[in-house]
Amino acid sequence: MNNTIAHGRMTAVTYHIDTDMGVDDSLALMVADALLPDISAISCVFGNVPAAIAIRNVLLVRELLGRSSRWRVLGGADGVANREQLNVRHVHGDDGLGGATRNVDPAILERISHAKIANLEDARFDSADGKPKQAVTIIGLGPATNIPKLVALYGSTNVVKIVLMAGSFFDIGNITPDAEFNALADPDGLKETLEIGVPVTMVPLDVCRKVQLSRTAMQDYGRKSKAAIAKLLTDAHMTYMDFYQDWEGIDGCFPHDTVTVLATVHPEHFFSLRGVVTIDRTGRTTFERDENSHVEIFTGGNLKWVRETIKTLLS
Repeated sequence: MNNTIAHGRMTAVTYHIDTDMGVDDSLALMVADALLPDISAISCVFGNVPAAIAIRNVLLVRELLGRSSRWRVLGGADGVANREQLNVRHVHGDDGLGGATRNVDPAILERISHAKIANLEDARFDSADGKPKQAVTIIGLGPATNIPKLVALYGSTNVVKIVLMAGSFFDIGNITPDAEFNALADPDGLKETLEIGVPVTMVPLDVCRKVQLSRTAMQDYGRKSKAAIAKLLTDAHMTYMDFYQDWEGIDGCFPHDTVTVLATVHPEHFFSLRGVVTIDRTGRTTFERDENSHVEIFTGGNLKWVRETIKTLLS
């Protein structure tokens, strides 16, 4: 049961997902929908694609999962000041979903184009009496640009923890030899997030690269499921996996963001180190052990459980 102590009483925990909504994020949202008891909101940030495309993709996945009346979608940062905006549309496709939106019913695309989206700057997470209704866990799947603002909006005492897909400590980077993409896209945002003092769990490339999702598994999912979301995810992953085959020499992909969601739900299946994380302007993340730190990084764990859980969700 996902409960915590807040204001002297036991209260349910809700989840806020912040995403740059590329191919791996779309699978992570499907997994989050299946496993998380309550998703209160999803905010969008630049990263894999510009924020406007990320918003459209979140709205599409929300529609196909039947969550349009439940998931609040918010627009967030489309870059950071004095820094070139990164994106990897050559990996995720111009639409951020490997070109899969070409196969979506035009009526659905038309419908979501009229959705009302508030900006993060205008958002409120308070109840009528000014007190938050629930404690919240924030899951960051893209650059950390929005996270400090989200903590401020919820109030730091109401944030149970922040779980971030970010960094590379004992492994090579995926955007430069020294840097993971999310960390390089906004190192200052990540640094600010780590300095807030709220408990932070980082799910770096070190653990994400130990879990591979095969092309066969995605194709089987697409054949077995008649759901529209299954077709979208399968079509999106075929192009995404083509890139991985050229880049990594694997016939599949590393489902970074799905691993991050699973780490949020069941951290007991993962090994962690607690310590101080530093990040420089090149996106390089380094780690020094300190058992008193509020930051932990996941380095491995029962990854057979992770692989089997993903396989089960795709069956």
